[in-house]
Amino acid sequence: MSTPGEAAGLLEHLVFEIAEGVSGQTGEAFFRSLARHLAAALKADFVLVGTLQPGGSRIATVAAYGDGADAGAFEYELEGTPCANVIEKRLCSYPSGIQQMFPKDLMLAQMGAEGYVGSPMIDTGGRCLGLICALTRTPLQHPKLAETLLQLVAIRAAAELQRKNYEDALADSEKRLRALVSHGVEAVVRMEFERPISLDLPEEEQIELMYRHGYVADCNDQAARLFGRSRAEDLIGARMAVVSPPDDPDQTERLRAGIRSRWQFSQVERIINGRDFLFTRQGELEGGSLTGGWVTVRDITGLKQSEAEILRLNAELEQRVAELTALKGRLEQDNAYLLEEIKAEHNNHEMVGQSPRFRELLEKVRLVAGTSATVLITGETGTGKELVARAIHNLSPRRDRPLVKINCAAISAGLVESELFGHVKGAFTGATERRVGRFEHAHGGTLFLDEVTELPLESQSKLLRVLQEQEFEPVGSNRTVKVDVRVLAATNRNLTEAVREGRLRMDLYYRLQVIPVEVPPLRERREDIPALAAHFLARLARQFGRRVNRIPETTLRQLMAYDWPGNIRELENFLARAVVLSPGEVLDVPIDLVAAQGMPEASPPQSLEDAERRHIEGVLATTGWVVEGPKGAAGILKMNPSTLRSLMKRLGIRRPA
Repeated sequence: MSTPGEAAGLLEHLVFEIAEGVSGQTGEAFFRSLARHLAAALKADFVLVGTLQPGGSRIATVAAYGDGADAGAFEYELEGTPCANVIEKRLCSYPSGIQQMFPKDLMLAQMGAEGYVGSPMIDTGGRCLGLICALTRTPLQHPKLAETLLQLVAIRAAAELQRKNYEDALADSEKRLRALVSHGVEAVVRMEFERPISLDLPEEEQIELMYRHGYVADCNDQAARLFGRSRAEDLIGARMAVVSPPDDPDQTERLRAGIRSRWQFSQVERIINGRDFLFTRQGELEGGSLTGGWVTVRDITGLKQSEAEILRLNAELEQRVAELTALKGRLEQDNAYLLEEIKAEHNNHEMVGQSPRFRELLEKVRLVAGTSATVLITGETGTGKELVARAIHNLSPRRDRPLVKINCAAISAGLVESELFGHVKGAFTGATERRVGRFEHAHGGTLFLDEVTELPLESQSKLLRVLQEQEFEPVGSNRTVKVDVRVLAATNRNLTEAVREGRLRMDLYYRLQVIPVEVPPLRERREDIPALAAHFLARLARQFGRRVNRIPETTLRQLMAYDWPGNIRELENFLARAVVLSPGEVLDVPIDLVAAQGMPEASPPQSLEDAERRHIEGVLATTGWVVEGPKGAAGILKMNPSTLRSLMKRLGIRRPA
C-alpha cells in the first residue's frame, strides 16, 4: 500500500504525462489522444469520452480506446448502466463486481468488465456535457487515485468540448449565413472606407472622400453579376466608383440625401440596364464619422410592371363598377314597375270583405303586425290563413326581408329538422353538401309554419328552443347559429285536443299561443261572398281568357245560401269551373254543377216563421231533439231552454214519432 505522499507523486506524474500527450491538440485529435493516455495511466482495458445527447437518455462517443486500438464511434442508452450515475454529476468508482451490480448493461458482459471509474464533464454554467469512464477486466487498482485523475482530466476535457461546441456552432452559423446570402434573391454589398469620413464636413467634400477611400469590402454573387462581374471575388476590392458612378447626377443626389439623413436606414430606386432596382442603405458610424455601410439590392422590375397592370385593371374595374351601378339602378326601377304590374294583375295580397267578423280580423292583424310576437293563426281549411300571415308580414317592420313558408304536413318526419335547421355535409346518408335551413333563410324576416301540429315531437323541442333563445344547431353540427326570426304558425286542428292526445307539447302550445288570431269560416261572413265572388270572377276571367263579367242574382243567392265547408278555397275552385264552362259574359252555372257542388237550388221566398221553423227543426235533428245541456239545441242556438220551448210551441214544432 502506497503512502499519501507516494500517491500524490504518482498522481502528479500521471497528470503530467497525460498533459504532455495531448499538448497542442484540439478537437477530435485531443479526445482520441486523451483516451489513449488515460488507458495507459490507469492500466485500463477500455476508455471512452462521450457527450450527452438531446433528451438526456443516450451517450454518443467522441473518442473510444480499447485493447490497444481506437474504437469506432457508437451510441448507447444510459438506463441500467453505471454511466447513468455519472451523468447525475457524481464521481463514481466500482473497484470490482461491476457486472453483478448492473446486470442490464450487456456491454459490461461483452467486455468482461470487473472494475469501473467515471467522471462527469461539467461546463462553466454547471451543465453536464457528458462523461469520461474507464473499465478494467481485473479489479480496479487505486480507485481513489483513479477518481482524482479522472476528475482533473474531465475539467480539461469539458473546456475543450465546450470550445469545440462553440467552434462548431460558429462554423454552422457562418455556413448557414453564407448560404442564405448566396442563395437569396437580393444582392448584398458591404462598403468600407480606408479612413473615417466626418459627417460635419461639407457635402461636396464628403462625396469626394467617399470616392477616394471607399471600396467593396464584401459582397455575394448576385451583387457581382449586377455590376458586370461573374462572381463575388471579382467585385470585392473594387473602388466605390464601380458600384456608384460619379458621373451620374442622380446617383450624386442620392449620396447627398444619405448625408442629410446621417446615413440612417433609407430606400432609393435606380434603373440599371433597363431594369428597376430598390436599394436599401444603412451606414455604420463611429464617433460622428462614417466608417462603412451595407447596401442590399432587390430587382423590382416585375413588381413595377405588376403595379402598372394593377393600376390599369383598377381603372378598368372602376369603369365596370360604374356601369354595373347604373345598370343595377335601371334593373331595380324596372323590377319595381314589374312588381306593381304583378300586384295590379294578380292582387294576391288583397284581403276582400266588409263583414263585421272580417273587419274584426283586419283590426287584429293591424294590431299584431307592428310587434315581433309569435302569432298563432287558427281556422278551418281554406279560410285563408296563409293570406293572413302574408298580411301580418307585409304590415310589419320586416316587410323588406323574406317571408319563408313551410308546410309541416308535407315533409317526411325524417327530414323535418334538416328542412327547418339545415344540415352539414355528411350529417346523414345522402347529405353530400351543406344545406341552409328555413330558419337561417328567414333571418331578419318571418317564418310561416303551416300545419304546425304535424311536427314530430322530437322536432317540437328544437322549435321551442329557437322560439325562446333564437338559436339552434344544424343537423350533424355543434356550431350554434344565432337568428332573428319572427314565427307565424297556423293550424286547422284543435290545439287543446292535440295537447291532450300527446301530439303537441304543452310548453310549445303556450309559446305559440302568445297572440292567437282566428280566421272566421266563410259561413260566418256570408255578407262577403258577393265581393269575394266578384273578385275571383275578374281574376279568373283574365286567367282563362273568358269574357265573363257578371253573376246573376239567382246564382248569388245560391252562393250565399251554401255553407261552404271548404270555405274560400272551395268558392274559388267552384267559380273557376263555372267560368270555364260559361260561354258568354254572364256566369252560367249548370244544374248538374250545382248538384255536384251540393248547393241547394233556388227556392221561392219564405216567410220569417217558415225560415225559423226549418232552422230550429234542423238544429233539433242534429242534437237528437235534446233541448238542454252543453250539446243541446238551446246551447247551439244561444237561447234559454224555456224560451226555445215556448218558440217551438208557437211554431208548432213537435218531435216526430
